[in-house]
Amino acid sequence: MGFDWPDVAPAMDKVIEELQEVKDVYKSNKRAKIEEEVGDLIFATVNIARILDIDPEFAVNYTIDKFIKRFQYIEETAIRKGLNIKNMTLDEMDQLWNEAKNV
Repeated sequence: MGFDWPDVAPAMDKVIEELQEVKDVYKSNKRAKIEEEVGDLIFATVNIARILDIDPEFAVNYTIDKFIKRFQYIEETAIRKGLNIKNMTLDEMDQLWNEAKNV
């Protein structure tokens, strides 16, 4: 059909454009518009995956698994250090998150 980007670069520019549109509208009370713009952003990101021949479902599931493992590391390390995760600051959890990335 010919209605496609010639390569990935303009598709990446489109993601940046769609992200800006989300930034422009997210503080409004216009939920339908926010949903529309978030949907556009997700669609544009999936389009990059398509162009790069990446299965977006596999990529998202891989990231979810990575998140779960890293968060489990935070929980387990907090317990090992005698910390209650509910009382930890975001900075403390982020430090453990960064440790988990190197495990």
